[in-house]
Amino acid sequence: MPVESFDPWRTLGVPVGARPEEIRRAFRRLARRRHPDVNRYSPHAHDEFILLRQAYETLMDDEMRSRLERDALRGDPDELIIVEEYDVALLDAYELLDHGYISEARALYLDLARNRPGDPQLLELLDAIRRAEGRAAMRSTAASAPAAPPPRTRPADAWRDLWQLEPIRVRWWLTGLAAIVVAGCTILLRGVGAEAVVGPYALPEVGLAVLAGFAGAALVAASGLLGSFDWELGATVGDAGRDAPAWIYLGVAGMVSPALALIFYVVFALTQMEWSWDVGCFFAAVFAAATLMAWAHHGDLALTILVGSSALFVPGLMGWAFGSIFRPGHWWQ
Repeated sequence: MPVESFDPWRTLGVPVGARPEEIRRAFRRLARRRHPDVNRYSPHAHDEFILLRQAYETLMDDEMRSRLERDALRGDPDELIIVEEYDVALLDAYELLDHGYISEARALYLDLARNRPGDPQLLELLDAIRRAEGRAAMRSTAASAPAAPPPRTRPADAWRDLWQLEPIRVRWWLTGLAAIVVAGCTILLRGVGAEAVVGPYALPEVGLAVLAGFAGAALVAASGLLGSFDWELGATVGDAGRDAPAWIYLGVAGMVSPALALIFYVVFALTQMEWSWDVGCFFAAVFAAATLMAWAHHGDLALTILVGSSALFVPGLMGWAFGSIFRPGHWWQ
């Protein structure tokens, strides 16, 4: 992926001088959009995410962030320091670490990053710098009187930010089982002859719709065919001060009508988050199942699809969240 120069602030979309809390919040927001598991159709998704991680790790290091801010204040943030032999310079950085010159290794890392942003080897060098810093802190602590433990150089929940995906192998038998559950509920619904209680629907009809929505979505999510619920619908949206995960807005709107929830999602995708085909397929599956159940209900087709499908949509969201726990790979996305 062609990149002109290494500008971690531009990569994360934060201003020069941003605080660590702002940097961490920007990284998490962008990681939800650019992670290879979410942005799976982009050929550059892996490289973009590596560059995003490198920008985050660089700015979360106090010393390197200060160096870059000084460069920015001097007015030459894009000035490149030419490194003739990249591999040799990389070895020099490790040699500096071996001899205890951690600050010099950091400076050399920044020079290398300006020439090759997004190189996975630079993330390994960053980890080596932190390990060397940790060893130096331990030696300093051992040689002095007991003191408070050194501050963390990385946030306590960094494991959520930096984990690597495992290839997802879809369990198609679970997807088939989900189709059987939905079909079975539709067949049973066709034979219901109870009196209508909730609008034009009988309680057994509502119960079958809830079962189809929850069990169907849970099985499909557990199969791996759908992405993780947290990654697909956990992005924070809304007005400043009233932000909430997208799934809360969709769930509330879906109680009125899944069509209204779809409008909400399209607006969010255009303004605050990226469109997910997994979410789009979820909406399509809800409307398809609602069409089947409307046929089995012998009632108003349009009313059942637009309003009655709430009994499928809202339990379906809960089923997706539950099924994500059993999804192959890393369920804690």
